[in-house]
Amino acid sequence: MQVILGLGILWTLYGIAGIAGFQVIDEAYKHRDWTADYIRMRGISWLMLGLPMLLLYLLVSGRDLNRLLMCLLILLCGTPSLIYTVVKERAYKRLLREEADC
Repeated sequence: MQVILGLGILWTLYGIAGIAGFQVIDEAYKHRDWTADYIRMRGISWLMLGLPMLLLYLLVSGRDLNRLLMCLLILLCGTPSLIYTVVKERAYKRLLREEADC
């Protein structure tokens, strides 16, 4: 349970840093017109991962849940962030390709 709390805090702080404009990104995405939007998008993605983990920790701490149920709850909490990230990342990769083709 402490791992969920630690990762939730770490991911949430990294997401806040991303929204504030501080994230580690690939060199190919730097110095573009849309780089700030890309960093913000990644920050939102990390927040979408970290905040549900913190909520999960608060809801299940002190309860004796079996491992399978805990794994399913963790996957359930991470799924929206994964979907958001995949969809948005494809859009930015498309922008990168379009700029390279010009």
